[in-house]
Amino acid sequence: MKKQLLTIFLLTFASLVSYAQDTPQPIDGTDCSNLFFQAMLDENAAAVGNLISNDFTVTNYNGQTIDGRALQQAIGQGYIIVDSGMLTGTRTRTYGDVAVVQGFWNVSARIQNNGFNGNVAYTSVCVRSGGKWKVTTVQLTPAQ
Repeated sequence: MKKQLLTIFLLTFASLVSYAQDTPQPIDGTDCSNLFFQAMLDENAAAVGNLISNDFTVTNYNGQTIDGRALQQAIGQGYIIVDSGMLTGTRTRTYGDVAVVQGFWNVSARIQNNGFNGNVAYTSVCVRSGGKWKVTTVQLTPAQ
């Protein structure tokens, strides 16, 4: 019985260590924002979930606000598909444990089969809490 429990513990621990290595922890606000957009590009709902705060919101092009749980579900269920995306012009202002990150995201994506291809100006706010950086809000605006 002890051997079985030890085996189960070791397998569980090994899988947790492996999972932790697959989801890198951001080193600063810029990294946190970049990892968020990479997780969107990878359509990785779990990674998005690890990077966002409990009170996360994203405001889209139409001014509609979506919470973190809805974003994760939309990614996981294939409602949001990011075909390609590249960040440029990133600028970060850090105020202690808060970072405001702005830039452009050249993105090709589909949201519920409605395609978008072009530049998006973004602002993301990242906060360090408990020693970990989390994205608390993202604002997306079409840019010309």
